[in-house]
Amino acid sequence: MLRVLPKKASLVSRTSPSQRSSRATVLSQATIEASSHSIGPQENYAEQFLAKHPDYRKALWLAARSEEEGLANPSYQGWQWSDIEMHPTRVLKLVIEGIAKISLRTRRATYYLLKEPELIKTILKSSVLRK
Repeated sequence: MLRVLPKKASLVSRTSPSQRSSRATVLSQATIEASSHSIGPQENYAEQFLAKHPDYRKALWLAARSEEEGLANPSYQGWQWSDIEMHPTRVLKLVIEGIAKISLRTRRATYYLLKEPELIKTILKSSVLRK
């Protein structure tokens, strides 16, 4: 026996086309404004993160140094939480905030890399020069 289901209402957007176009305009203006600044959005974001969390400066400096030293080793996987002298849950905040990424995860260890190592070095050097 075949059951006939009642006809559902058609899926219609709750926003009118005029509201959608104004949203698109606002978003595109924000994108244009962000791209017109001399500082890139990622650099600005990293500076804001370090301004909010100055205790991460030493850890990021140690991470950048570890990655520089690892360039000579072709099997370098990244740094661990113990290399930057920071608890793993705080290192995870770097991953969540987009400053670092997980390069390798095993049963025994997790290795991380900075997403933009040159940018982090530049920001750390400029913050030292400002002081």
